[in-house]
Amino acid sequence: MKIGIFGGSFDPVHLGHIMTARSVSKELGLDKLFMVVAANPPHKDNTGRLPGCMRYRMLDAAVKNEELIFPSDVELKREGKSYTVDTVTFYKNQYRGAEIFLIVGGDMLENFPLWREPKLILEKAKLAAVTRPDASRDMRAIADDIEKRFGGKVLLSEFTGPEISSTEIRNRMKDAIPVDTMVAKPTELYMYENALYMPPELIEIRNSLSARLRRKRLNHTMMTVCEAIKLAYHYGVDTRKARLAALLHDCVKLPNKELLDFCTNNHQEISDEEKANPYLIHARLGAIFASEEFGVKDEEVLQAIRYHTIGHVGMSMLDKIVYVADKIECTRDYEGVDDIRRMAYNDINRAMLLAMKHSADYTVASGKTINPYTESVMSYLENEIKNTTEV
Repeated sequence: MKIGIFGGSFDPVHLGHIMTARSVSKELGLDKLFMVVAANPPHKDNTGRLPGCMRYRMLDAAVKNEELIFPSDVELKREGKSYTVDTVTFYKNQYRGAEIFLIVGGDMLENFPLWREPKLILEKAKLAAVTRPDASRDMRAIADDIEKRFGGKVLLSEFTGPEISSTEIRNRMKDAIPVDTMVAKPTELYMYENALYMPPELIEIRNSLSARLRRKRLNHTMMTVCEAIKLAYHYGVDTRKARLAALLHDCVKLPNKELLDFCTNNHQEISDEEKANPYLIHARLGAIFASEEFGVKDEEVLQAIRYHTIGHVGMSMLDKIVYVADKIECTRDYEGVDDIRRMAYNDINRAMLLAMKHSADYTVASGKTINPYTESVMSYLENEIKNTTEV
């Protein structure tokens, strides 16, 4: 057998890692490749590193459907510093008689002589270095020098891989910039579900919401955050405002009776329409709660929260983005949602109108009357579409 070992912090794992694993597996003819999550790499500053269990879960989800690639937590189970020689020895013992390949990056190859027991590593495994074109470094010369000093075999992979870094992904998550082109979908969803790499104040809000919202509602909230950021980025709208509004859009999403009781206890007036449809209350209460409980004073953000359920005439682009993101986030599954998703990134007005018509049709099918205000918002959107088309 041919067994590959590809270690890394994977904080988080990204498409570059997975593409490297696939390509090197094919190039070397591997039977299995283990992506090993590093615990405390001795050559790196581990300050602020995500806990190993979370990095492992992201990796496990990302390679779930891969045939030859498997996640490994062998180093996470090992106490103290994590040394490659121990990992190589582990797999050499696990697969006796197998040919072991240790996959490393070009920068790691240069530092290889400084690793613990490099000679022993090369006695147990062949090195396979994935390098990038760099006129300033002669990688073949570096490989030859390692072979001369320590023996063994050092191979240079022909695969170069995309320019993706975990650092950039962490920065994008912090700055509310989409990462969907850089990580596998399961990784993206895990990061948003757990508010990973986000600013502390947003993590605090998310944790507060987790104490008051049901798990399914909290997950919907975080997926709405993910979608709102992507829509805002696409349309050139402030992504941080979109993130905050989406995060708080359902902060008072309570059962109908609790919503009515909340209004009574807090001296909030209730319209006849809201008495008949109490779920409508949560949007305007959410704006109040976001301001008073979480200190949000940005009126654009509060307005997006306030109108994310019924909309309003003269909506801003931010309002529309939060409204549509709420309707199309990835856990939504209803007839027609895919049409709205496809339209969302082409024409936000048409996407919103489709979503409102779907809600209106559902209302009629349920034997209820469409809110006149909803009809006025739909007419407003139709005029917006008409005006845009004429221009």
